[in-house]
Amino acid sequence: MIVLVHSGICDATMWDGFEVPGATAYEIRGFGQTPLPPEGTVSDADDLIEALGGEPAALVGASFGGWVCLQVAASRPELVSELVVLGAPLPDHTWSKEMGEHRAEEERLHEQGDLRGAAALNADFWLESTEPRDRVIDMQVRAFELQGDSKAEWTEPDSIDLSKITARTLVGVGELDKADFHAIAERLARDIPDAESVVIEGAGHLPSMERPEATASVICSFLRI
Repeated sequence: MIVLVHSGICDATMWDGFEVPGATAYEIRGFGQTPLPPEGTVSDADDLIEALGGEPAALVGASFGGWVCLQVAASRPELVSELVVLGAPLPDHTWSKEMGEHRAEEERLHEQGDLRGAAALNADFWLESTEPRDRVIDMQVRAFELQGDSKAEWTEPDSIDLSKITARTLVGVGELDKADFHAIAERLARDIPDAESVVIEGAGHLPSMERPEATASVICSFLRI
């Protein structure tokens, strides 16, 4: 079983047309067609663990989805046979001024109720290719709407012990991604036992959307399919 986990500015449809044989796109609550509960707490990692149903799987995570996959791989290593993360963040990373300024502007637009403006800001900040821009904006607006309709709160760790990951791991990052994510990719490749690393040429933060054929080829080769 191969499970694809989307980024935090997209939903499960980001994987539409992405050619990894036998893969299933998983959707995090609060995105796309998967609403949040009206209130309470939500753990994305626990949700994914439940969805796996006790069966080992190869996890492929993009950006925030990569962070969710990393949590599962560290806390329940028996459930993850292979792990691929593309542009994954780590919450305990010391973020750059560029990242801080972007987040502040996104929050300003969001607080003004300009959801499409905030979504467009994100698409333009993260993507190096304009081709998926409109799709990303629509997915991000939908997520903003779903999350705004709920009072649920996310629970997640501030950090994880990367040395507990036992799955064969591939750490990927787009050639044109932000410097923060190149630094994080280096850390992941260093701290996850026997991890391999790859740079996806010509891609920004979302290689699977910006360079889908090249990214799918890298993943399929690593998963030996």
